[in-house]
Amino acid sequence: MKHLPFIKIFITLVFLLTTICCDKKKNEFIPLDHMTFTNSYYKNSVKISYYVLINDPDSEDNLLKTEIIRYVKNRLQNNQALKDTNTVSLNFVFYKKTGNTSYFITHKEDPGGLMSEEISHYKEDYIANYNISKCNGGETEKIYLHDLPEEIVVNDCK
Repeated sequence: MKHLPFIKIFITLVFLLTTICCDKKKNEFIPLDHMTFTNSYYKNSVKISYYVLINDPDSEDNLLKTEIIRYVKNRLQNNQALKDTNTVSLNFVFYKKTGNTSYFITHKEDPGGLMSEEISHYKEDYIANYNISKCNGGETEKIYLHDLPEEIVVNDCK
């Protein structure tokens, strides 16, 4: 009986810490599939760009980079585009989810007129590019994290 108040306080503390720690997901990825851009001006060298928002991106570059690489690898598991002989590259473009970029969750880009709305207008929300390029019997994968130099993730070109 003496320990009952202590146990109640302990349980309450554990509950609060769990709620606070788990309340907000870091690096929640929101694919903007309706904004996928396919550049097929040259039918034998198709380039595809995917746009993705990240809600609450990690502030530590190494953790963010690891999560972006994991996200791309997961997306590539079901992606048939690289198997197409005409596709030469895939590019994943990541932006931070903000009041400005949230517009694109339900809207496509609108490049025309005085009120044009393009995600590239929000340079302050840009996070990274992850580029996969086919090369002599293999692929090269590079990540460009905001203003840091490119980093080669995979290079199995011959």
